[in-house]
Amino acid sequence: MSRGAMQHVELDEAGVPVPTRQPRARRRGTGWWVVGTALVVVAVLVATQAVLDARERAVAERLAATPGVVRSLGADVGVLWRPDPAATAVIVQRIDVDGAVLGLAVADDGSQAFVSLDQRTGRQRFSTPLLDPDPARARSLDRTAAGTCVAVPVDEGSPDQAACLVSDGFVQYGDEGVETRKPATTTRVVVLDTRDGHVVADTSVPGATALAALRGLAVVAVPGRDGQTEVTGRDLFTGEVRWRFSPPLPGADRRVFAGEVQLFAVDGLVGVTIPGWTATVLSSSGEVLRESRPGDADHLLDPVAGRLVLLSTTGSGALLSTLVERGRADVDVPGEVLPLTVDDGSVPDLVLTSSGNVRGWDAATGESRWTSDVVASVNALLLDGRVYVSTRAGVAALDGRTGDLLWRASTAGSTVPGFVATDGRQLVTTEQPVGGGNISDLAAFALDDGRTLWRVAFPDNLWSSAAVGHLLIGWGRDGRLVVLG
Repeated sequence: MSRGAMQHVELDEAGVPVPTRQPRARRRGTGWWVVGTALVVVAVLVATQAVLDARERAVAERLAATPGVVRSLGADVGVLWRPDPAATAVIVQRIDVDGAVLGLAVADDGSQAFVSLDQRTGRQRFSTPLLDPDPARARSLDRTAAGTCVAVPVDEGSPDQAACLVSDGFVQYGDEGVETRKPATTTRVVVLDTRDGHVVADTSVPGATALAALRGLAVVAVPGRDGQTEVTGRDLFTGEVRWRFSPPLPGADRRVFAGEVQLFAVDGLVGVTIPGWTATVLSSSGEVLRESRPGDADHLLDPVAGRLVLLSTTGSGALLSTLVERGRADVDVPGEVLPLTVDDGSVPDLVLTSSGNVRGWDAATGESRWTSDVVASVNALLLDGRVYVSTRAGVAALDGRTGDLLWRASTAGSTVPGFVATDGRQLVTTEQPVGGGNISDLAAFALDDGRTLWRVAFPDNLWSSAAVGHLLIGWGRDGRLVVLG
């Protein structure tokens, strides 16, 4: 066989190792580093988002618990429910616990009960009977309670008790004034649990016409036959009298008001007033902290700030506001206090007055902090260091520390704004026609720059609105109320 000739050869492939292709060597750990870095980034983003979400929830919860902040609102705002006169009386008693409003209600048969109404639906959560049916009361057109209920103060959180002044006396009002006055035959102070309505204590206080409550103390006013009213501080649970006080009688020209003594309490202080005449401030032990000064025009109870405000006129006729707080000396500031219906505490000790313009004062010292040329018309809010006010032409935002104008926003043409409310995300007000028209709009403005977020026709052809606790209330010219949301 010559060289180069082809030969048939068989290979035993099973016995011959076949070389495999080796992968390219890569740097040690590079892939795991990339994956690990991505996982760390994702974890950081998730953790950051969780922190942001938690902060947002915390802010939302804090705002939701802040007195005067209403439930969330949008352009789809509508009527949630329509309180009847009995439910309306409950709402204005302003006891707000766990998403419900509570108070004394008069049923169609004249009976009275302590009821809890769901804020969003108006559904009754519970009802505790306090007085049996009364045919005379049932015939009366007046469905408001003869007495009232007040929250028993607590250190923190919602009150878990309420004190109610329960009376079977009433006054029926007709078109031409008072028609019927039924004197009370039974008057009691009843303490109830706000969570389920069970009675904690029930004591008799004959003839009582007014009630205020402090921790462990019920303060009641009982008019006498000689025109002199006696105010007593009583143990909230036993009714035992701890102290007595008799406010000075007004002058002969005001003697008719002697039986109209009003009581109010805040932060351990008790105010005893005869409207338009005198005001006395007492401690929880009945000690007179501020003597009556005849000529006190009126008083304001500021539960948001936890203070009493006594209004009087100076010799020149100017109005003076006296701030009364426990543990502090009285502070006088000129002008009438402009209520902060929402105050998140972001500018401590700020008090506002309105006498042609808005001024900021230090509540502890009475020193002026700032003066603004903005003229407030209804109320003011304090959120996140900013003061928001309703003016004659719209709404405005001021720096709460300096009074500097941050922005103005005008309402629609030929309208004026009403009460300004907030759900913590926006300002909401009613734009009311100047010419006395019957149709108003509800408008929302951004907190940061005042831009209009939405404007809708007021639901149900209502006229105006205001915040009562956490409820946004609307009403028409006929006085009927609805709850909006």
